[in-house]
Amino acid sequence: MSTTKSKYDVLFEEISSIADRASSRSQENKLKSFRIYLGIAIASALITILVAVSNDVPLAYQLHAKIVTLLLSGVTTVLAAWDGFFNHKQLWINYGESRNQLRAIQLKMKMMDEKQRSDEEVLEQIFNEFQEVMHNGNSNWKTLRMEKVEVTNSKE
Repeated sequence: MSTTKSKYDVLFEEISSIADRASSRSQENKLKSFRIYLGIAIASALITILVAVSNDVPLAYQLHAKIVTLLLSGVTTVLAAWDGFFNHKQLWINYGESRNQLRAIQLKMKMMDEKQRSDEEVLEQIFNEFQEVMHNGNSNWKTLRMEKVEVTNSKE
């Protein structure tokens, strides 16, 4: 025998699910942003060291030093372009803001008494807050992507 879930339960589960996904995406983008910045910093430091010592290495290894320097320069350029296009730091912030707002709605719902949990007006208000958070998150994502398109189009 299946039981029908209340509107409160359906709304709470949906908010929880989306908050969990936003949290996961926030952490993923935080890690990606950190790795990109660290990769750029390490490659840049190695380039500086290789340029400084390239004339002091034995003649047989100077070509290798130049090749490694060029490869690291290319890696730095690719990582910077990747970061410029995907902007994982801003995605991390956007997903984190959405997660925090959704968790606040969850807390508000947990604190409701039984009467509020079955009150259509209260649930409608919570649903509208949820929709607003989703709209803001989607707008922020779209704005971030449109900025990239505008920058690309203005260079043409």
